[in-house]
Amino acid sequence: MIDLKLAALMSSKLCHDVIGPVGAINNGVELLNDESNADMRDQAMDLVSQSAGEAAARLQFYRLAFGMAGGLGAEVSIRDGRTLCREFMSYGKVTLDWPDDAGAADSLSKDAVKIVCNLVAIAAGALPRGGNLVVAGDVTSENWGFSITATGPRAGLREEITRTLLDGYDEEQLTAQNVAAQYIMALSANNGFKVAIDSIEEDKVVLSVASS
Repeated sequence: MIDLKLAALMSSKLCHDVIGPVGAINNGVELLNDESNADMRDQAMDLVSQSAGEAAARLQFYRLAFGMAGGLGAEVSIRDGRTLCREFMSYGKVTLDWPDDAGAADSLSKDAVKIVCNLVAIAAGALPRGGNLVVAGDVTSENWGFSITATGPRAGLREEITRTLLDGYDEEQLTAQNVAAQYIMALSANNGFKVAIDSIEEDKVVLSVASS
C-alpha cells in the first residue's frame, strides 16, 4: 500500500510539473486559431515553441530522475545526466554551473545518477527567487561524491524536505511536498549511499551525495 502511495505521489508530481507548459501550448494553439494579427500569431508561435521545449525537457529529465529510463543500461553516463539537468533548468530562473571536469566523463549506477539529478532539482527549488547552482564531483575507481551549492536570495529548503534529508526515508511521512526527497532517501538506503545537507546559511544551501 505504501509503495502504491509513493508511485501515486510521484505521478502526481510529474503531472503537476508538466501541466504548466502543456497548458501554455494549448493556449498558444487557441491564439493561433483565433488571431489574425501577424504579430500576435508570431507571439503565439513563440509561446507554443518555448512551452513545447520546456515540456519535453521536463519529461526527459523525469524519465531518468524518477523512471526506469529503459533505453539506458545499468550504468549511466554522468554527462547524460548533466545534459538533462541543463535542459531541465534552462527554462527557469536558476542557472546551472556544472563543469565538464566535475565527474562528467565517468559513468555511475543508474540509481546514483538519479540521486544526483534529483538533488539538483531540490537545490533549484531552494532558490525561489532564482540564483545559481554549482555542481562539483569527484569520481575514482572505488568511490564517488557530488556536492550541489545553491546560492541566491532567500535560499532555503522547505521544512519537510529538510527533515526527510536529515532523517531518511519514512513511509509514514510521505506527502506531495516531500516525495522527491523521500525517493532520494529510499534509493540511498537501498544502495548504501550517503546524502547530506552540508550547510544552510543565509542565501546558500549545500547538498551532497557520496558512495559511502
